Amino acid sequence: MGKFASKLRIGEKIGFGFGLVGLLFLGVIWQYHSTLQQSLGDYQRLQDVYGAKKSYALEIENSMLEARRVEKLFLIDRSEARVEEVGGHVQDVLRYAEELGNIDQSAAKTSSRISELSHAYNQQFLMIADAWRTKGLDHNSGLQGAFRNTVHELEAMAGRFKVGNLYLQLLQIRRGEKDLGLRREAQYRDRVFQLIEEYKQKLADSELEQPVQEKFLQEINTYRDTFTVYARDVLANQNVAGGKGPFRQAAHRLEALINGHYIPDLEQHILQLRRREKDYLLRGDKVYVDMALHELELINAQVEGSGISIKDKAMFGGLLAKYKNDFLALVEQNGRIEQVTEEMKKAVSEIAGLVEANVVSANQTMNQMASDINFTSRENEKLMLWIVAGAVLLGIFFAITITLRIVHPLRKMAGILDQLAYEEPAERMPFVPEGRDEVNSMAESVNTMADHKARFIAWWKMSMEEADVCEQLKKVITAGDGQKTQSLGEAEKELLNAIAARRELLTEQYREISRLNRGISERAERLLKEHHKGESGTSINTIYHLTQSIRNILEMTATPHNSKAMTG
Repeated sequence: MGKFASKLRIGEKIGFGFGLVGLLFLGVIWQYHSTLQQSLGDYQRLQDVYGAKKSYALEIENSMLEARRVEKLFLIDRSEARVEEVGGHVQDVLRYAEELGNIDQSAAKTSSRISELSHAYNQQFLMIADAWRTKGLDHNSGLQGAFRNTVHELEAMAGRFKVGNLYLQLLQIRRGEKDLGLRREAQYRDRVFQLIEEYKQKLADSELEQPVQEKFLQEINTYRDTFTVYARDVLANQNVAGGKGPFRQAAHRLEALINGHYIPDLEQHILQLRRREKDYLLRGDKVYVDMALHELELINAQVEGSGISIKDKAMFGGLLAKYKNDFLALVEQNGRIEQVTEEMKKAVSEIAGLVEANVVSANQTMNQMASDINFTSRENEKLMLWIVAGAVLLGIFFAITITLRIVHPLRKMAGILDQLAYEEPAERMPFVPEGRDEVNSMAESVNTMADHKARFIAWWKMSMEEADVCEQLKKVITAGDGQKTQSLGEAEKELLNAIAARRELLTEQYREISRLNRGISERAERLLKEHHKGESGTSINTIYHLTQSIRNILEMTATPHNSKAMTG
């Protein structure tokens, strides 16, 4: 770490420190941004997924309700436009179901089932619409119109056999005829003539065919003419042979004509049939179907038991059979409509269940996810507080560390400089060779100053000691013989010690010079590798060769011992 720090200048260290602190706070900001984006993403997903699920489910439900509403209107007014309107609402359901299915896998399954049920509902509604077309969209179309027209034909044909009033009128005439024969009074003759005129009027008002009316008219005129002769004889108190005569045969012929065109209570039974028909169409209860069929059997039995012609009976039978077939076909269509309606209700009920389940699931998931988001947000808030606290502590740590890296060497350097001013410093500043740190360079310079002062003091001490030894040796040489031998040996020994000390100092100086020269040579060599051109390149090359020359000179002038020391 110290070596790495020495590679940086003070400004770079300060910048590096601020950069680290900035990176820490950028990390805090990034964490805050990530947390915020995560929360926003969760809420967006909550809105896009589960909110959309609920929204599309409600749209499906609304569209389905609209389809059911229009379906009910179709059953009321049976308009073809309602069929297309229902189809439009079903298409809306299919579109919303498709959009629901695009949300996720679970929604896709629900969407597929809703689409399947919606298609089934639409097909079933179209089947109901077709059944109603067959049945009759109004009372004049379809099966309703068919059996209505048939029953109208029955009623029209029954009108041709509506001669009950003529039969009663004939009975009234015959009664007057009998009264005349019993009482022989003119008022009964006049009463018969009046009844005959009323008979003619009723005949004219009847729905009998014209040839039949003419036949009836011919017979009633014959009866009147023959009755006139009979009445004259009766009033003349002549023998009338028990009230028999041509008029009686004419009355019998009239009665036969009436019996040939009379079906008792036919109109009543037809009206009763229409009543049962209307009851069924109004209430839909099949009990009225059985009642209507019973009325048909009664009418058929009356027709078969009547005295009308075989041709008329066949026409009556054909109309009754056609009415029965059409009416039963309508009942069958109603049964089909009821069956398909039940299937439609099941499909709609299942769609409603799916929509409700989807809404409930979406609500539960939304509540759970909202709770999870709130919990995660609280946990992220705590984490953010710890991250901010950690970033602040790391910032303080880096600030203190970088500050100490600058202040501590300067404080130590100040102490060494104080020692340089007043004494010889024994301590040296730690430094990294070739470091770029200004404090490191200052440490190297301070160490060099201390080394120079130490060498100077050592040289000065050595020179003083050598001078003292030389002075002492001079005194020994000039002293008397008694002390000369002993003192001379000691003086020589001290001189040799001083010379050895000087040699050692010189060795150290040689080493220092060699080190400095080697440093200059290495730097010059680096500069040469940078391919400087012009005067700069020439000067660097010259410096490099000079350092080589200095090295050679040092090796030549140094003793073998010093040479080994310098090159070691």
